[in-house]
Amino acid sequence: MSVYTDIIRKLPDLFTKKSDSNVGKMVLLLSEQIDTLNVTFSKIESWRDINLAEGSTLDMIGENSGQRRGQATDEIMRVLIKARIARNSSDGTFNSVIYALARSINADPTKIKIRALYEENDPAAVVIEGVPLAELNKVGMTAVQFGYIAQKVVAAGIRVAAVDLRGTFGFSSQNNVLETNTETGFAPLDQSRGGTLGATFEPDQTLQLPI
Repeated sequence: MSVYTDIIRKLPDLFTKKSDSNVGKMVLLLSEQIDTLNVTFSKIESWRDINLAEGSTLDMIGENSGQRRGQATDEIMRVLIKARIARNSSDGTFNSVIYALARSINADPTKIKIRALYEENDPAAVVIEGVPLAELNKVGMTAVQFGYIAQKVVAAGIRVAAVDLRGTFGFSSQNNVLETNTETGFAPLDQSRGGTLGATFEPDQTLQLPI
C-alpha cells in the first residue's frame, strides 16, 4: 500500500478524499516527500553492505577497516576492503589465508589450495592454486593486483611464489568423441560463451595498490 493511499484511507469521511480535491492534492504532496525519504533511508540501510555500497560511502567503510581507495574502482575497492578485514582477523594458517582470499573475491574457499614449497628447497614460499579467473574478471581485477593482495594476506616472512588462476576451458572427456558444452568448450567469434583459459602469475614485482 502506497503512503498516499494509506493516508487517504485513514482520513475521516468528513474530508473529501478525491485526488483532485484540495485535501487530496495536499496529501499527494506530503506522500511524495515521504516516499522520497523512504527511498533514501532504504538506500542508507542497504549501503551498510559492502557489496551494495558505492562511492564515498564505500570510502567511509574502508576508513573503518584501515583501507584507502587510491585509484581503485568501486568493484576493486570492495575486494580490498574484504581482504583487509579478513587479513586483520587471519592467524596466518593456510585455512585462514584461503578463507581471506576466497572472501575477498566471493569465491568458494574449497576450490582454492595452498601448496608449500619446502620440498623444493624453498621453505618460506607458497603457491596459491585454483583461484577462479572468472571471479577476478567480474570485479575487473588483474592477476597482478590479486597477486599483491595474496602477498599481503599470507603470514609475515612467507613469499607467494606464484598464483595459479583456474579457467573453465576443457576438452572432450573421451577420446574421439565429440562433446558440446557452451560453458567450457571453444568460444564463437563474438566470445559470448565458452570456457576461459587459466594462467600462472609470479607476483615478484612492485604493484600500485593501496593495501
